[in-house]
Amino acid sequence: MIYYKTEEKEKGFRFYEPERNPDYNRKTEAVFAQCNGFLGIRASFETKQLDESRGTFIGGLYHKAGVHEVTELVNCPDVTEFRIRINGENLRLDSCRLTDYDRSLYTRYGELESRIGCEMKAAGGVTLTSRRFASVDNRRLFCHQLSVSCENGGILELSTGINGQITNSGVSHFDRMEARVFEKSRMFLECGCDDGQILSVMTVCSTGESRETAAFHLERRGIYQDFKKELRPGEVWTIYKYTLFYVENGEESSEKTAGQTVMEMTDALTEAQEAGFGGLNRRHREAFDRFWDMAAIEITGASKEERAAVEFAEYHLAGMVPWDGCSCSAAAKGLTGEGYKGHVFWDTEIFIMPFFIYMFPETARNLLLYRYHGLAGARKKAEEYGYSGAMYPWEAASSGEEETPLYAAIDIHTGKAAKVWSGIKEHHVTADIIHGLISYYQATGDREFMERYGCRMILETAVFWHSRAVWNEEKGRLEIRDVIGPDEYTEHVDNNAYTNYMAYENVKAAADVLASWKHPLADAYREEGWGGRFDQFLRCIYLPEPNGEKIIPQDDTFLSKKKLPDIGKYRTADVRQLILKDYSRSQVVDMQVLKQADVVMLLELLPGRFDAETVKKNVEFYEALNTHDSSLSLCAHAEAEAVIGEMDMAMKFFRQAMEIDLCEGYKDSAEGIHAASLGGILNCILRGFAGMKTDGGTYRFTPHLPDHWQSMRFSFMDHGKKKTAVVTREGTEITCTKII
Repeated sequence: MIYYKTEEKEKGFRFYEPERNPDYNRKTEAVFAQCNGFLGIRASFETKQLDESRGTFIGGLYHKAGVHEVTELVNCPDVTEFRIRINGENLRLDSCRLTDYDRSLYTRYGELESRIGCEMKAAGGVTLTSRRFASVDNRRLFCHQLSVSCENGGILELSTGINGQITNSGVSHFDRMEARVFEKSRMFLECGCDDGQILSVMTVCSTGESRETAAFHLERRGIYQDFKKELRPGEVWTIYKYTLFYVENGEESSEKTAGQTVMEMTDALTEAQEAGFGGLNRRHREAFDRFWDMAAIEITGASKEERAAVEFAEYHLAGMVPWDGCSCSAAAKGLTGEGYKGHVFWDTEIFIMPFFIYMFPETARNLLLYRYHGLAGARKKAEEYGYSGAMYPWEAASSGEEETPLYAAIDIHTGKAAKVWSGIKEHHVTADIIHGLISYYQATGDREFMERYGCRMILETAVFWHSRAVWNEEKGRLEIRDVIGPDEYTEHVDNNAYTNYMAYENVKAAADVLASWKHPLADAYREEGWGGRFDQFLRCIYLPEPNGEKIIPQDDTFLSKKKLPDIGKYRTADVRQLILKDYSRSQVVDMQVLKQADVVMLLELLPGRFDAETVKKNVEFYEALNTHDSSLSLCAHAEAEAVIGEMDMAMKFFRQAMEIDLCEGYKDSAEGIHAASLGGILNCILRGFAGMKTDGGTYRFTPHLPDHWQSMRFSFMDHGKKKTAVVTREGTEITCTKII
């Protein structure tokens, strides 16, 4: 069930909390986060709560706090808190009686709005109203408006500023902080990491009162401005707060003259004050409207909740990717929380990138350039494991090196931390990245990218797969042994079908490159005999074929394992991974049970590889064994069911996927939204329901619309041309609207 209520506005939707429930504080902080691709700020209350997890995240700002720590996305200083005191009494929502409560996210523009009324002993009825947004017009800018009114009047004391005491679950990443005030108006906090990265935060507050006396105070790792105001009964007092975030690495900071960053931030904040909150909001909305001009998906016949969920997914996807550079990528939780340390997974290329390939290919290019710049780390990992070429990390951050923690959850039988095998054995990520690259090239024809970056990535990863395969003398074939496929309940298996087929596609792409690319690098590969080696790999690699019942074996042993007798208990459980409460991982590995789509993912990514009957039988067979304990599974099965025409099942999974971040489970999403699932929702709509696909030529559509949907309308980019598709049950009409 969806927990949040929705309201349709003239443009877009508003999600709002049905009531004040402190259990949902952390979940709502993530779900209602304000994100613009550079900056993500969790939707914590203006006043401090007993249960909260304040978070400010900047794309690409990673740091490792010590040799025994893991590199993670840094939780930066907080600028959203306001300490409020009226007639000597502190305003605390946890302890006062609420008389009014409305808190919402306007997903069309990523604006958080709230109106909270409460009763205070010393002040009577008090109302707080606020609006805030991370600007899309200037992605370094965060704007916040707060109004306070008091029924009986009284003395208002308010403090707000920059709180540098924020940590990543107790770990501080800044070893140096310097605070000061410029011209009795602008608060400034410079935060330094031991690797040379510098975060500069500057904020200015305005109340519109020209005779206002400025008062400031320092706290450990923080600076605050203090206001004192006598409120008349019913008077509304408003404060505007504008904050800029600048990040420099060691090289950038050394190149700048002293005070240059401060001057740039000062000029930007001066201009922001002159524009005012209303003017900045208009610019922000105009910039966001340009996004929606391309991204809007109109679905006639869909319910309000379905259309709102689509907008929610697109808003958060827009807020997690690097629009202006390639130094970072889309993290598994976007910029909404500390979950998974802010690391980048295969989620990006397989679940998130397709939306951007279709609608914003220049941003998909940025995501691929991030992987190109990670080649050094991929080469290092391959060498460490005894392989050749480039082997991409399972979890990546800034360096391109492997960042997966070695240990995580507790084994229920041993009581010890269980080893995380994904970073060691889940090698399919390398082929996943190349699949994303090939998909980008097929949709764009971006030859310049391939010449400068893509062909090298394809060749170096193909060399890895060649070194990864081993020869089975008895069976006369190459095999890929001891891996983990997408299904993470099945570890240390040989010939995972997904991995083998995706490796084949990776090496096939390399063979095609050597057959056609005229470049010194390709010449070197040809001279070293790689053309013949790739051809031999393609001839000899074992690709599991459907058996007599048309079932593709997930790996060499999966079909011979015992079935889980009470799998229904885990498929319908309210909590994820309940099976690990009853069985150890070593026990689960020996059962026919899946955490998420595996063979089904293969069928989606290589749609023309198998006939329709084989696809249908495998989707149905593996779904019955799937607990869907991964947030990646429901959207994948929704798309798969749509492709085979099982629309009741498709809509069942689609609705469940819609609810992953919006559901009633207050612990779900508390550490951040599920980025891949949101991307998967859009993949289901575009590839599943609209039946959209291309192999480098023209786009083709095979619609499978849900029964209650009449039509879909959306835009997409096709080799530099903006086109619009109108999809109905009868077919699809394509018009070219602009050449870009």
